Amino acid sequence: MARTPTFMIIGASRAGTTALYDLVRQHPQVFMSAIKEPNYFAFEGEPLDWRGPGNEFVNNSVHSWEDYTALFDPAPEGMAMGEASPLYLWAPDAPKRIKARLSDVKMIAVLRNPIEQAFSHYLYARAQMVEPFDDFDAALKAEPKRFADHWQPLFQYSTFPRYAEQLKRFYAEFPKEQLKIFLYEDYRGDPKTMLSQIYEFIGVDPAFVPDLSHETNMGGQPRHQWLQNLVMRPNPIASLAALVVPESARRTIRDMVSRRNLSRDQMSPQAKAWLINALKDDISQLQDMIDRDVSHWLEP
Repeated sequence: MARTPTFMIIGASRAGTTALYDLVRQHPQVFMSAIKEPNYFAFEGEPLDWRGPGNEFVNNSVHSWEDYTALFDPAPEGMAMGEASPLYLWAPDAPKRIKARLSDVKMIAVLRNPIEQAFSHYLYARAQMVEPFDDFDAALKAEPKRFADHWQPLFQYSTFPRYAEQLKRFYAEFPKEQLKIFLYEDYRGDPKTMLSQIYEFIGVDPAFVPDLSHETNMGGQPRHQWLQNLVMRPNPIASLAALVVPESARRTIRDMVSRRNLSRDQMSPQAKAWLINALKDDISQLQDMIDRDVSHWLEP
């Protein structure tokens, strides 16, 4: 019988999901898929023909049920099994697809201030050397054209964090007890308590405390574009290094070099005002949906 996950981290992008993947997998009773973002349910049955820079990030998604379930074959018996694909929260058909295959799966979502999330998404794209514009305002103005040209989802900065709209789709398919919703502030403010609640939710020992010292997936404007391209984009040197350097060591080196090469820009007041206006209706709905006060997200 095919092995399938007992829980999923479904989003949101740029809300600590990579860190959460690394922290949850430290638990001795948890097995996480070796591929952090298989994205299977985001695109099940769809052609992987996304365009735009960095389209390999989504076009390389796991695309067959056999390959997806094989990710969990190495899990020891009795382990909680999970994966982390933030695109599930965004993808319109993901909830129905998950329900059809994994009706009992538990799901975890971490939601970040969507105005901050949109800008963080942009800085991440800049750090990955896939966002051509070095100005966030210009990138926001380019969204309609990019959407029409079927650019990969990463570039939909202002629609990616419409959490109320997205959670409605999940609540239409699953009872609320199967979803555990946190805010990014919970993670930044008290990660031990949040992780304990997650461990309890997925059915493992909540007393376990992971190593919280590593920071992952920073975004920012590259100081030296040639260096950022060298560590972040496919190239012959990276391919050669992959033959002799273990993946974990390559990730550590990549993150260290990238962190030192990035500067943190500030969002313009105009971009912030535009995003607040574009997302205020969704934020208002979200408050009632998750019974959390997030009105501070709308502060100018």
